[in-house]
Amino acid sequence: MKNEDSIYEVFLNTIDEDLRSMCKKNGKAEMPFPYPYCGERDTERLAKALVDVLEKHSPDIPGLVPEQYRDDVHEARELLAAASLALLSLYFPQRDNCAHCMAILIGMFEHGNNPRFKSSGVRMFEQVTTGMKYSSEQGGYILSRFVRSIDYKRPCDHVHRDGSRGFTADEDDAVMFYKRYLKVQRRVFDTSPRFNFELCVKRPFEALSDNRENFYCMEEKMEIDLATKVRELQDRYTLNFAQAKEYDLLDKLMIDALLAYLRDGSVSIAARESYVAQTERLIDGAVKLPCATSPKEGTGVDRIS
Repeated sequence: MKNEDSIYEVFLNTIDEDLRSMCKKNGKAEMPFPYPYCGERDTERLAKALVDVLEKHSPDIPGLVPEQYRDDVHEARELLAAASLALLSLYFPQRDNCAHCMAILIGMFEHGNNPRFKSSGVRMFEQVTTGMKYSSEQGGYILSRFVRSIDYKRPCDHVHRDGSRGFTADEDDAVMFYKRYLKVQRRVFDTSPRFNFELCVKRPFEALSDNRENFYCMEEKMEIDLATKVRELQDRYTLNFAQAKEYDLLDKLMIDALLAYLRDGSVSIAARESYVAQTERLIDGAVKLPCATSPKEGTGVDRIS
């Protein structure tokens, strides 16, 4: 692919003429996607075509996606792309229906380390599914201002018999695609809760950003950030020993192996990053404290959100 050929242009030249025409009609956005909403079928076609182009021209880092999860990650990418296309065209201004905004939206999904964690991406879709928006200023939920462009209905005004608000998968395509995505996510999480599913799913969409050079600069920043985390973990581990805190032999062997893995430059940054939380948990949680309580207390459950 020549330097002047963006991934978006490749995508535009790949899709059928009817889809290409829908994209080009949105004259208020750069690298546009259809506006107004083009319907479930065409949104799904666009999402599948986009993911195929991204995976071909911006392939995964070697080792990022384990073989057993490749089909799940591919399916999740298509569903999250479709959910994002629907959300942008149904609830955002026309100018925001573009490749760059999709990259931002999908980039808001992150891996969490406890059951209560909700990434900004999850909260964005929850404005449609619950009619509520989280306000950091007020420290709680307030009514969402989202208005659906095709019928001017507000999720917060759609109240169910049980008193809950928001649209269901049967009532809104953005919710429908998002719920299907969550089903794949849960399937992977139930098999391997520590696998950083979100990082793998969103990785190719970063190539939709305005400047691909930023993409590679980010890789360098990730390497620096990871090295800093590993040094901090090693210092904490050393300090625990200095304070005569004990580890089980099995925990010690596992921590040593994980720290060595995190330093291994031959392994991709993303693959190593996914084991940071586990290493931190072992270093902090496996220490035998004098006033130890029940072994179940203080243990966390990984969650991908």
